[in-house]
Amino acid sequence: MLRAKENLLNTALFNYVTLFLTPVSTLEADGQENQADNSGFKAVVVNINVEERWYIWPLFEIRLEDRNTTSWMKKMNWKRVTFLTGMNINNLFGLSHRLVVRGFIGWDTGVDLTYSKIALDDKRKTFLSFRSYHLLNKSVEYITINNKVKSLSSSSYNLRSSGTWATFTWRPHHRRTYNATLGYDISKISDTVLRENPLYWGVDSKVSRTLSFNAEYIHDERNWTCYPTEGTYFEAGLRLEESNGFDFSYAQATAEFQYLKKLSNRWFVSTSLRGATSLYSNYSYIHTKAIGYNTANVTGYELYVIDGQSFITHNNSIKFLILPQKVVKLGFIPKWEKFNKPFFTIYGKLMFDWGYVWQDHKELNNSYSNSLLMGVGASVDIVSYYDIILSLGYGVNNHGKGTFLFGFRAPIF
Repeated sequence: MLRAKENLLNTALFNYVTLFLTPVSTLEADGQENQADNSGFKAVVVNINVEERWYIWPLFEIRLEDRNTTSWMKKMNWKRVTFLTGMNINNLFGLSHRLVVRGFIGWDTGVDLTYSKIALDDKRKTFLSFRSYHLLNKSVEYITINNKVKSLSSSSYNLRSSGTWATFTWRPHHRRTYNATLGYDISKISDTVLRENPLYWGVDSKVSRTLSFNAEYIHDERNWTCYPTEGTYFEAGLRLEESNGFDFSYAQATAEFQYLKKLSNRWFVSTSLRGATSLYSNYSYIHTKAIGYNTANVTGYELYVIDGQSFITHNNSIKFLILPQKVVKLGFIPKWEKFNKPFFTIYGKLMFDWGYVWQDHKELNNSYSNSLLMGVGASVDIVSYYDIILSLGYGVNNHGKGTFLFGFRAPIF
């Protein structure tokens, strides 16, 4: 019953799932109680109650086109603002399809369309997903100096990109998934970007035509994918690319393993090991993203990026359940049942991380590559319905530099 509840919650279709058993006497075919059965055995009816989520969400975001909010507020340049609008529709047609349409207006412009989770068979073991985009960017992160990304901005577009992706998914089991993605992208950078970094994408051209293939295997035995506290997770991937008729070729292998254990009703521990290694025919700046790019992290290095061809990270945490799940009834919105009953769970967390990045290209002054990276930190995590997670904390790295930690994840937006 617990596994069934976890499987239902991990579909991201429901906010609440309740299962309970009702014992009943065994019945004969005519509906009468079987008097000859003296074993005392009773049949059991399993009742499953679910409360669906709201599936249609308007998208709206104001994005300040600077490295951080503080930098933007020094200039208060309202031209350097991008407005994102669109729609996110889950469970389309009642078939669990997902449609996301996004438009960008302002400093950056473009459109992005994703249609995913299209089942190809009645048992829902094979799926197709598609994505197409056309994006125009005035700001481009073109180089890393002193372990921080530098951006090139101008009134004209520095990067234009268009592409289409198709993903085939085979899910033979609730917990095991195979993905294969084929994509094609055409991108063009400005003369200024190519002049400032001739090694931007590994080809001596303003235009890159890239054909890519990604293969991925996922085995997820965690109790809840939104904020897991128990179970194991394994992921392995292979990425292959070629650009401009094999003027540039690239290959990367990745792997990740997570182990999470419940020690008592309130204490939890977890450890996660992640690594990647890559090969390419020519050096390419955009293909050396290791730690700090939302792919891998080390506590205390949130304000930095570490580039290289290969990396490894080891993230460890101890969690304490401060507030078990508490459901709050919002009486001022009584008719909106999909919104008026949020839950909150609060955890305290201690983090102990280390990592290492191997960088063969040493022309730039990025001292964090080819050195041991270590960090510790503490945070408070607030978990709510619709997979919303808010994290507040502080971290310090082994260079004595500290930073406030702020994280907000809301997949509905």
